[in-house]
Amino acid sequence: MGIKNVKKIICILFILAITLPVLAADSTIVVLNTNRLIYHNVNCQWAHKCTKNCVKVTKQEAIEYGARPCKVCGG
Repeated sequence: MGIKNVKKIICILFILAITLPVLAADSTIVVLNTNRLIYHNVNCQWAHKCTKNCVKVTKQEAIEYGARPCKVCGG
């Protein structure tokens, strides 16, 4: 294995180390209030109080829907 191959492998591993946590964070489940367009962490006090217009979706789906994170839990 040459130096160029080792550098390529190190570069690929570095990119994966940076991007995988971001991808995992976007696939976490959040509670989206479809009326107010606010998403909450599933353990948030406001997520527990949300009984109408609330659905569980991925964080990425909530962002794509145009929702913003909760000011208390940060989504």
